[in-house]
Amino acid sequence: MNVAIEQDIRDVARRVDEIITSTLKGEPYILYDAALHYITSGGKRLRPYMLVKCSELCNGSADKALYIASAMEMVHNFTLVHDDIMDGDEVRHGVPTVHRAYGLPYGILAGDLLLIYAFKTVVYYGKMAGLDDSTIVRLVDVLAKYCIVLSEGQAMDMEIASSTTIPDEEQYIAMVTKKTASLFEASCMMGAITAGADEDAVEKVAGYGRSIGIAFQLVDDLIGVVGDPKVTRKPVGNDIREGKKTLPILLALNKCDDDSRGRILSLLGSKQNIDEHELLYTINLMKGMGIDREVREMAGKYADDATAKLKGFKESSAKHALEYIARLIVERSA
Repeated sequence: MNVAIEQDIRDVARRVDEIITSTLKGEPYILYDAALHYITSGGKRLRPYMLVKCSELCNGSADKALYIASAMEMVHNFTLVHDDIMDGDEVRHGVPTVHRAYGLPYGILAGDLLLIYAFKTVVYYGKMAGLDDSTIVRLVDVLAKYCIVLSEGQAMDMEIASSTTIPDEEQYIAMVTKKTASLFEASCMMGAITAGADEDAVEKVAGYGRSIGIAFQLVDDLIGVVGDPKVTRKPVGNDIREGKKTLPILLALNKCDDDSRGRILSLLGSKQNIDEHELLYTINLMKGMGIDREVREMAGKYADDATAKLKGFKESSAKHALEYIARLIVERSA
């Protein structure tokens, strides 16, 4: 653990949270409370942190980047609120999901509000921070483009979930690239754009963010299957209970014999009616097949690809922080 970088992550998260909580104010209060529900429940704020560090990497100002980073965190929270509604999830980060805490109508409105405020923040606070009009237009264009991409990714995920067939690895990575990696990629690009970087630098950090986003989701998938519930604050084997066709499950289905394959398939999506003994059998089977090691190795390759994109940048604390984030994402347990 790098104590200095971990403290820097916390400092950026605190400042981002301060900007968001001071921005999201209005009436009726219940709507704004719902919009802030996940913000006040904590989190590392990796996307805004990466945005700030990519801005610094390109000789930009952290203070200017913080407002844009706050907008990105609003977009991320918008996706969480609406994701939870579509998935019917009841708990996130150890607290009730927004639609469970405030009701479905407020959940929908809170997500909408977060997305709208994100664009407002880029335009209004970007101007207040001293960004010129052409930079703000580029930022809005990137944010809009990648909001479209992540929506397409969510639709792909829904198609995978509703299909009677199991996707192959290529299909799954394509979905993850759109649904999850898009915001990481956009965050890095917007950080570089805020700094006034040239197109070559923007493309390099975009590649970094894309690979980091894929690595993040692969590890997230692994945690969803074999993660410790005391750490994840979710039931053991949560993704199996939810019937999610994630990469660890795809790999296991491809490796096991017909009997084990049938047992795994019978568990997917069982939720409250799941056989706990069968669930533990499946988790131990996957561990025995080395699925956890295989997924982390795959995530590690994406992380290595990400850090390779940074080679053209001069050595700096921002570059070291971005390299650290790549390792952190692969090694994390929650």
